[in-house]
Amino acid sequence: MEEKVHLIITGDNRDSRSVVMTEKRLRRLIRTGLGATVLFAIFTVVSIYTLVQDHSRQQRMSNLESQVLWLNDQNSHLRNQVNRQRTEKKELISNAVNHLNERSTQIESLLQKVGVEVAAEDGGAGQEGSGGPYIEAGAGTFDDALFYSGQLLELADQVPLGRPTEGYLSSSYGRRRDPFNGHMAFHSGIDIAHYVGTKVYATASGTVVSCGVVSGYGKMVKIKHGDRYSTVYGHLQKIYLKPGTKVARGDAIGAMGNTGRSTGPHLHYEIHDNGRTINPYSLTFLNR
Repeated sequence: MEEKVHLIITGDNRDSRSVVMTEKRLRRLIRTGLGATVLFAIFTVVSIYTLVQDHSRQQRMSNLESQVLWLNDQNSHLRNQVNRQRTEKKELISNAVNHLNERSTQIESLLQKVGVEVAAEDGGAGQEGSGGPYIEAGAGTFDDALFYSGQLLELADQVPLGRPTEGYLSSSYGRRRDPFNGHMAFHSGIDIAHYVGTKVYATASGTVVSCGVVSGYGKMVKIKHGDRYSTVYGHLQKIYLKPGTKVARGDAIGAMGNTGRSTGPHLHYEIHDNGRTINPYSLTFLNR
């Protein structure tokens, strides 16, 4: 016979109620209650975990948003810096190009003043038979200006300019009376008189093509300057160089003397343009 359990439930008003159930049913109720309690506990734990995870996720999202805002701010700052540097670079290049163009213009003017024509090439040809890739005008301006200025400097460096020595002009270029016989003769250079031993300098860069004792000139040095000009220095007391020596403008090449067909210490100075003598005066006393 199955055992039964009697439950007496008493209320506040002293009413009582009796519940009779089998032991098996009681166990089922207890298990059901325990199961419900466990499920509630699990639900509670899961809910708390979910809330914690949501809070952590929101915190991470907030941190990420802050980082994104900071990175955007940094990116904007860097972009402004780059734009500012580009602007400054363009200004520097523009100023450098203007400076190079001004220097080139001055060199051109100087060369034209002494009779050296500078050919200016214009890349802007007609529309017929032209083409090629588009390159922004400013892209190669600095390199072009630097290259052209360098070419002009190289050309100017080969033009005999300035005084070859100290002293005063004692005889000019052209027709004059010969100091020895008094007859009219052609003087192929200019004479600059000063003390014996006064240093004589090359007036342009070039190569010594000959030096030694030459009839009429005494001790003489001849220098070739590029394809067009050459200079001659006569009546020297001493010669410092040998044939084949490379010289730059301002290098000492010898000392003034009284050798050869000479009436006193002086330098006989000639400039040859494509093999013909020219009056050295305008080139020698250009900066006077």
